[in-house]
Amino acid sequence: MAPHLSAIILAAGLSSRMGKMKATIPLGTGTVLDLCISLFKTCGIEELVVVTGHRWEETGAIAERAGARVVYNPDFGAGMYSSIKTGVRHLANESDGFFLLPVDIPLVRPGTIRLLARSFSATPAAITYPTFAGRRGHPPLIGRDLLPAILDKKHPEGGLRSLLQTFENKKSELIIDVPVPDGNILFDMDTPEEYIAGLRRAARLDYPTPEEAAIILRLHPMPVKGLAHGRLVGSIAKTLCQAISHNTKRLLDPELCQVCGWLHDMAKGHANHEQEAGRWLRELGFDRAAEIVAAHRDLAWQPGTAITEKELVHLADKLARGSRIVDLAARFKEKLDLYHDRPEVVRAINRRFELARRLAAAVETESGQRLEDILAHTLDE
Repeated sequence: MAPHLSAIILAAGLSSRMGKMKATIPLGTGTVLDLCISLFKTCGIEELVVVTGHRWEETGAIAERAGARVVYNPDFGAGMYSSIKTGVRHLANESDGFFLLPVDIPLVRPGTIRLLARSFSATPAAITYPTFAGRRGHPPLIGRDLLPAILDKKHPEGGLRSLLQTFENKKSELIIDVPVPDGNILFDMDTPEEYIAGLRRAARLDYPTPEEAAIILRLHPMPVKGLAHGRLVGSIAKTLCQAISHNTKRLLDPELCQVCGWLHDMAKGHANHEQEAGRWLRELGFDRAAEIVAAHRDLAWQPGTAITEKELVHLADKLARGSRIVDLAARFKEKLDLYHDRPEVVRAINRRFELARRLAAAVETESGQRLEDILAHTLDE
């Protein structure tokens, strides 16, 4: 049976450094607390306990509207550990473990929760930590065997961190680190300046940074030739994007083009590899990247329609053969020669060639440059 997992969200503090209640400020499509609750609901975590304290009426109202259970910590002034104990006391008896998330770390992606839950299901560790670039972040997944120790301590010096470290020093074999492609596990939002940074991060939650994309490629290893091809497709797509943006002042995203180019063949070798790669990325919470990667082989686009990052990655893939930039006509002639005795395949190849040819013409129109001149910039990088 799958483990019964819960989540405790800590939202009892004074928010003194922020100057306003962190849980209640806008972020994404709701408040900071809404985003935290939605994270776990999206991942199927049914038992959500929100611990309130300072200005509990406001925080509790948001939590209840979002479908979480609200508990009040009368000793919130004593610090975070008192809120952790309050949350633990209110967990259901059948809970096998709980995620612990302070409300000021609201931008964790669903893929992090899914990867931790998958690891715990396979190996029910005492503590399962997400790691990014070798650093542990939030939320840890704490097994039920640690509940008595948490409830037994009045307030250990150093709080929960020191209690968990003491446990690890004694039983390190019961600790698991899970690498995740999510830099937001390390990002907390305590000050107005960090809130501004959080707004920027929230706007790009649905696709990975280059650093996150590199971790995805370690989770889904590719052969060296596949990695080189992806790097070239990413470079081409980024350069095309920059050329159009410079000429039209449209707000296209070169980094989105780049990382989707890197990842477009991550499921190569699987049936319908482009759709499979899209599914993997959606599981991680990268829906925008998933849509682009899933369309790199076949694309619904009509001339006269604005070119987006999706079309640029699609075209870039057609301009790269292995780690070399190729002429479109030469690229498709190879395919036609290979499948000349299969009429249905020939028709599909010709369809793709015509689409690529029209996309290339549209790129030249929007960029004000010849395609070969733009591609020369790719080679110069």
